[in-house]
Amino acid sequence: MKNSLKEKIKFFTRILGTEPDTEYMNTVYTQFTLIEFKNGQKTYVFDGAFEGHMLCTADMIGKTKEIVLVMLVLSLERVASEGKSIVPSSKHGDNYFGPILSVNGCIEEIIIQDDPKNAKRWQDAIVDFGVGKILIEIDKKYFHLQLKEGDYIHIIGRVDLRGIE
Repeated sequence: MKNSLKEKIKFFTRILGTEPDTEYMNTVYTQFTLIEFKNGQKTYVFDGAFEGHMLCTADMIGKTKEIVLVMLVLSLERVASEGKSIVPSSKHGDNYFGPILSVNGCIEEIIIQDDPKNAKRWQDAIVDFGVGKILIEIDKKYFHLQLKEGDYIHIIGRVDLRGIE
């Protein structure tokens, strides 16, 4: 992920803890990181080895950090209401897929892929959900919605931790 994009979507949250997800022979390969938004809501996010290692470390627990979140979209729809919220799910959601969240937000920016071949398959969007921002991928199956900046949407999907400072 480009640093300029990370700068647009990072926001402060409190790190409350971690729980192992994938383990083998006493080595944890993926984990769930428990975060608290500035409105007090708490949720787990998936922390995998995206950079070759998990991003949240034990020394970060109890501290406020700037994070970057990316959502793997399971469903996406345009909505008429102008609400912004994030609704945490249970820790595991689907035991294979990870924690599932429901997000209501406003599209702040649509990012078209530089590669024309990829632009036909997906585009990204920055979504403001009130207490933070998240990057989502709009798959071509949602192109018929003709989403644009300023549209309010409802998304359900897995949220991954993609940056922490």
